[in-house]
Amino acid sequence: MSTRYSSQLQSSAISSITVSSSSSLHSTPHDDNTHMAPQSSPSPSFLMRLAMRVSRARWFIFLRRVFHYQNASRSDLGTNPFNSVTWMISELIALLVQITVITSTLALSKKERPVWPMRLWITGYNVGCLLNLMLLYGRYRQHDTSQGNGFSFGDIEQQERSREETRCSHLMNRCRTSLELFFAIWFVIGNVWVFDSRFGSFHYAPILHVLCISLLTWNALCYSFPFLLFLLLCCVVPLISSFLGYNMNIASSDKGASDDQISSLPSWKYKLIDETSDSAQANNDPECCICLAKYKEREEVRKLPCSHRFHLKCVDQWLRIISCCPLCKQDLPN
Repeated sequence: MSTRYSSQLQSSAISSITVSSSSSLHSTPHDDNTHMAPQSSPSPSFLMRLAMRVSRARWFIFLRRVFHYQNASRSDLGTNPFNSVTWMISELIALLVQITVITSTLALSKKERPVWPMRLWITGYNVGCLLNLMLLYGRYRQHDTSQGNGFSFGDIEQQERSREETRCSHLMNRCRTSLELFFAIWFVIGNVWVFDSRFGSFHYAPILHVLCISLLTWNALCYSFPFLLFLLLCCVVPLISSFLGYNMNIASSDKGASDDQISSLPSWKYKLIDETSDSAQANNDPECCICLAKYKEREEVRKLPCSHRFHLKCVDQWLRIISCCPLCKQDLPN
């Protein structure tokens, strides 16, 4: 060993007496030909904790609900996750940002003269955003009204209100479908007008051209959302789960609910009604999906926040083990 390192060893000999042999190895200087050991990769425990945090995150739980709602074979899947308040607030912010950017860009680009009526396409897109904003307000009002209703179905007034809500829901769905069809057609027209070399107008209207490309990119991401969600939950998550030995799809539901959470859920005694009745209860399943037994007269039934109903004893026992719906996996509110 060189004299330069021997002097350093002598100066540190006194302090190394009180240190264990393992720690003294780390504190001893190395020779010039000695290389530091490479840092170890993240431990499995760290990756496990990271996977647990991701699986318990609200955005991951929401994506699982969306995937189950869109791909499950059952027709009664509980509440639509896209009608939740959090998602509607996100839609509101996105629409307001788009409307503000489009309006300001149109005002700043008055002197531009594109070869093809690109300004017409942007104006039509802006009108569609305004209609979507009105539709979003109607969805919020409908959600607020449905949350404020009670859970008794024997009253005639309640039955009339249920029929009115059903008609409003069908009307909202038709308007939403029509608006989605308009945006799909407008998206195709925008691609033709912007990317066709015969109608190229970047040099004549650079601001409008950049705005059109930005809007088309945003719509392309929105249309590819189901495919990206499929890749995430059906390809990426299973690979990570098999590598770690930890099921991320049910990890957020491995904690039971408290007695206060369970008792706060609405419950009532079941009442047999005619299958031809227009009551909302006639559309529900006639049997409990936990015990697979049909509901009997005056049996206690409990309703979860996702609108699914089960026997009170069955679902209480389930919720004490896993605090989520047995069908749609929606977690109970804290």
